[in-house]
Formats: sequence, structure tokens, C-alpha cells
Amino acid sequence: MTIPLHLPTPRGLSAVPCGLLLFTTACSSGPDYPIYDTAGDIPRLYEANYTSEAPTIDGKMDDLAWRNADWTANFIDIGGSTISRPRHQSRAKMMWDREYLYIGVWMVEPNLESKPISSLGFDGLMVFVCHDTSPLAYRMISTEPSGRHASSAYNNDPGSEPLGVLNGLKHAVALSGTLDQKGDADKGWWAEFALPWRELTTMQQRSIPQAGAVWRVNLAREEQSWSPYFSRELHDAEMWGRVTLTR
Repeated sequence: MTIPLHLPTPRGLSAVPCGLLLFTTACSSGPDYPIYDTAGDIPRLYEANYTSEAPTIDGKMDDLAWRNADWTANFIDIGGSTISRPRHQSRAKMMWDREYLYIGVWMVEPNLESKPISSLGFDGLMVFVCHDTSPLAYRMISTEPSGRHASSAYNNDPGSEPLGVLNGLKHAVALSGTLDQKGDADKGWWAEFALPWRELTTMQQRSIPQAGAVWRVNLAREEQSWSPYFSRELHDAEMWGRVTLTR
């Protein structure tokens, strides 16, 4: 299924293709497979705990800090259906420190394939992030199983300072299976991000994050997303999940 994006006309848009970073491994921290959670708050809510020990961004999500973080609810149908479940499980963890917002995502995928990062309907992962008070200025980061990734800045508030190029992003993927090999039984892939706080807001808004702050985040792949959109477009920040920073 190709996701209809209905992109807005951004102000000061910048798209930055990035290099390849790939690890192929059977990760030791592979998640279990709980019953799908299609109920709960809409938009989704999550509490991201503070970590005093930054994880190594290698895609594996096997650091002790990740083990102490809670999983989000499973992604559900992007249209919000509680009857039609996605074909494959996806869920995430988030945490933070004074420098970064950390996001790690596990995605079941029985056939790991590399996808063109330029295709907006690709079977990869899209991450949307903005401060709760600035939903018109936000970041989107895209990645796929080969490890290629790109970032974009959207600035739809004519009265605000544009977001610039996303500098300092840390990103990696790890595979449980083999890439682009037909006929084998793959399990899935992980994507891990460290998003620098200084790049997620404009210079005018920049400050050290504090416990209690709320950020809007959404994660989408194929026909599913963490916080469902119903009939709305992917770039509608009102439908993104609310992540509260806690200590």
C-alpha cells in the first residue's frame, strides 16, 4: 500500500540525503510479540524517561537504557481502524537527555528489501517531530532497511524563523535477517535515532529541555502509524502522539 502524503507547500524546506550506515545482526534485545493494542488515547500518549547514560546509536537497541524504557502501543492502521490490523507489528521506545531525543523502533518484516529513499510511499519508516507549541515548524526523517536516510525541515508559519539543515543527527539500522535475498525467512529490522534538541527548534526557541515539556511525535510505515490519522494527512501535527519528558 502506498501512503498518500498530501504534502503541504512548505516554507524554507530543506531535504538532506545522508550516507549509508548498516549493521546486519541478530539483535539480542528482540522484542516479544504481545497482543495488538488498538485501544487507548488518541492522539497517542507516551512518557519518555530521562537517561543518564546515552545509548550507542548502532541500531541494535540492546543498551541497558533501552531496556529500562517502555514500549509504545503497537502501531495500528493509519486510518484508525480497530478491526483491520496491520500485516506486521511495529512499536517504539523513546527517552531523552540534555542533548538528544532518542527514538528506537522495531518493525517486523519477513522480506527485508532496500527501497529508494526518494519514494515518499516507500516501505520504510517516517519520523515526525515538533515542539507542542510550534506545530507548523517540524522535522521529518525517513529511513529504510538498507540504512539510507534523509531529513526535511517544514516551516509553514510565515511569522517564524525557518528551521535549517538538520546537523548532528545520529542514526543507524540493524537487521534480523538478510537484505534483498529472496526466499529466506527474515524477522524484521530496527531503526535508532538520536535527534539533537538544538536542531528541533528555531534559534529563537532554543533552550535546554526540561522535564514536563511536551513534544509531538509520530512514526509511520506502510499502512500503519503509532498515532492514527483517520482521514487526515501525515503532516497534520494535530494527529501526532504527545510525548512528555519525565525524570
